[in-house]
Amino acid sequence: MGCKMNNSIKWIQLTLGHLSRNKFWGEDPDTQYHSVVASSTLVKDGDINILVDPTLPVEDMEKRLKLYCGLDRNDIDIVFATHFHTDHRIDAEKYPNAKLYMSEESVKEVEELRVSGGPMAEIFLNGAVFDFEAAPRHMTANVEVVPLPGHTLGLSGLYFTSDGKKILLSGDTIMNPEYYAAREGYFIDASQEKTRASMDWALANADIIVPGHGDFFYTNDPAEKKILWRKLNLCADGEETSVLVKIGKENIIINPVLHGHILREAIYDAWGLDPSDITRVICLKDDPKHTMDLKLMSNAKYYIATSTESSMGFESWISSDEFPIDIMDISGDPVCVFESGGRKIAVTSLDKDDKRISLDADIVAAGNGVKIL
Repeated sequence: MGCKMNNSIKWIQLTLGHLSRNKFWGEDPDTQYHSVVASSTLVKDGDINILVDPTLPVEDMEKRLKLYCGLDRNDIDIVFATHFHTDHRIDAEKYPNAKLYMSEESVKEVEELRVSGGPMAEIFLNGAVFDFEAAPRHMTANVEVVPLPGHTLGLSGLYFTSDGKKILLSGDTIMNPEYYAAREGYFIDASQEKTRASMDWALANADIIVPGHGDFFYTNDPAEKKILWRKLNLCADGEETSVLVKIGKENIIINPVLHGHILREAIYDAWGLDPSDITRVICLKDDPKHTMDLKLMSNAKYYIATSTESSMGFESWISSDEFPIDIMDISGDPVCVFESGGRKIAVTSLDKDDKRISLDADIVAAGNGVKIL
C-alpha cells in the first residue's frame, strides 16, 4: 500500500491496476486476455477525502476503503476521474456525499461524443458520465489538477507534494512502468505525440507516479536494472506483502503468503507470468502462513531465509553475485534486502514502521503494508 504523509496530505493505493492486454508481454492488442482494472487511489488532504478513478463496484471499493483507510462510501467528498473512460468511474454516482469531477476538457469531450455518436459513444456514454462537473484548477489547497493529454485529449491527473516527494496520479496517459520506460502510449491513445510530451512533463516534475494501470514507481528509475521487482498485493494489518523479483530469466517470489487463484492472478497481473514460471521461492518462515500453495509453483526451488534448519527441508538462502538478495537477521526475524535502480528494498514480516529496518532501506515491503522512505 503506497501511503505517504506531509502535514495533512496522505495517499493510499486501493487497487494494483492491470491491463486487459500488454504488448510488452507479447500480447496481441486485438485480443482481450483478462479483465481490466485501473489504479484507484485515496487522497486525503486534511478532512477532505478524494477518491481517484474508482474502478470496482461500490461495494468492493468500500471494502477496500474500510480495510486500508478506515472509511466508507459516505466519507468520500470528491470522486475525481482522470478521464471519462468507464473503468475509471465505476459507480461514481453511488458515493452519496461526493461531488463528481473530471477536467473541463474531459467534460467537453463527453459532450462532443454525445453529439457525434458512434461505437465510442456506445462504449463510454454510460453510468454517471453526464453528472461530472468541470474540475477547478485545485481540488484542494494542496492538490492540483494538471493536464496530461495523450490517452484522451482531456485527460488530467492530480499532483501534490507528500513527505517532500512530488506525487503524480497520471491516469492512462502513463499506463504502467513499462509503457513509461519505452515512452509509448497505449494502442488506443488519441495522440502518441501528446502522450510522450506528458511523460516528459512527469519526468521533469514528479518523483513518484501512480499510473493508470499498475503500481507506483519512481520517475527516475533507470531503464536497465539488474533486479526488477513488483509487489503482488496490497495489505493491511494482519496481512503481509508478497514480492516478485526478476533477475535475468529467474523469477523469484519472496514471502509466499498468497494462495490459489489470488496467487495465480497476482503473478499474471505483475508480469504476465504463470506460477509454473516461478523458479525460486524464498520463505521468511516455514510455517503454513508463510509457505502458501508452494505446489502451484511446481518448477521452483524452495529456500528459507534463515540459517537455522528448516522443518520443511528447505535450503537456507545464500546471497551471491548472481542472486544478490541479502538476508538480515533482526532478533530472529529475517529481512530480505536487495537493490533495484539504486534503491534498497527490504522485504519482511515485521511492522513497516520498525526502525530497525526503516533506517537502512528506501522502501519497506512489510507485514502490514509498504512504506516509502
